[in-house]
Formats: sequence, structure tokens, C-alpha cells
Amino acid sequence: MKLPLISIVTPSYNQAQFIAATIDSVLSQDYPNLEYFVMDGGSTDGTIEILKSYGAKINWESNKDAGQADAINQGLRKSRGEILAYLNSDDIYLPGTLKRVGEYYARTQADWITGDCLTID
Repeated sequence: MKLPLISIVTPSYNQAQFIAATIDSVLSQDYPNLEYFVMDGGSTDGTIEILKSYGAKINWESNKDAGQADAINQGLRKSRGEILAYLNSDDIYLPGTLKRVGEYYARTQADWITGDCLTID
């Protein structure tokens, strides 16, 4: 089965406390056809150093933006995927999430796919 390209955008601003867990949850997915963009709004709290530590594993940029929706839209304009998603910078994907989404889409060509979420406090 040919798995579709999934593009994920993470908007971020001063999220040094959480951003590594978010990025790690995306990069650890068992999914071979993925592009990932982190769109940072000009953080000043150490987020940029964390983003730099990932090297070429992620696509990122840090520029002032007009807020979360603007950052997401900037990332989506860069995206080439058949499936588009955004993941906030203090959220994570559970293991296997993208594989399930990609396989389901490959079988059904669904227009919209959602899933359950867990709240972690």
C-alpha cells in the first residue's frame, strides 16, 4: 500500500518547556512519508536553541507573525502533503498515530479524519 505524504505544522511561541516533547512525538512516529514544519513566532525563551538542536530532522523558521492562525497558515502554504495537520507546541501524538491515519486514508481517500484525544495534566 502506498502511504500518502503527511504534512504537519506546529505553531510555536515561547514554548521551550514543551516543544521538545511535541517534536519528539512527531519524529518517533513509525511513518515513512512525512514532512514537518515548526513555525515559531520569534521566541525569546530558549525555544530557538531547542529547534536548532534537531538539525535537518525538522523544517523550522522563526519570524514574528500575527499569531497562531497566521503561523499555521504559513506552514500549510509550505506543505506538499495529501494529508495536512497541525499539532500545537504543547501537544503530542501517541505512537502509531500517523501510521493509522495514513493507512486509513490510503484505503478510503477520506476527506476528513479525526481521532480521540487524551488530556494530560
